[in-house]
Amino acid sequence: MRRAAVLLIAALVSACGFHLRGASSIKMPSELAVMRVTMGGASYPPLLVEVRNALLALGDVRLTDDVSAGVPVLHLHSEFSGSDVLAIDSSGRVSAYVLNYRVDFSLDGTDGKPLLARQAVRLQREYSFDRLNVIATEKQSELLQTEMRRDAAQQILRRLASLNFAHRANGNASQP
Repeated sequence: MRRAAVLLIAALVSACGFHLRGASSIKMPSELAVMRVTMGGASYPPLLVEVRNALLALGDVRLTDDVSAGVPVLHLHSEFSGSDVLAIDSSGRVSAYVLNYRVDFSLDGTDGKPLLARQAVRLQREYSFDRLNVIATEKQSELLQTEMRRDAAQQILRRLASLNFAHRANGNASQP
């Protein structure tokens, strides 16, 4: 009986076209099949690595580091993370924080003109602070930072995938 119920639910969910959203559901425009990703600062900051890996995971995007290549360039301008106090307990001690994360990026075309003006991805996550287990709380904060970086990379890819190059060719260079 239980097995039949599970099979019925699986059939209904698959019949409605449900699928988890992820990198595999993103389809880049053919104009972005080859591109370059840049970020100032360190040679391979974690955000740059995350975005490059997410693009490569799509399978239909090839990345180049050749600065002389006439390809679109995704610029990761800045990355900011910080935390604010979210809650204080009855004894006046911090009991929860909110983590803020922001990435500024833009996309230039093969001619160097902006295809996507500078814009930001903003994310927030909340977490409880346990003053008796500081190491676990710090680990939780680090994991949330990694998760937000991964989510930001996916949001950037979705914005790139939503670009409509047909309108841009006709002279209507509007934002997606």
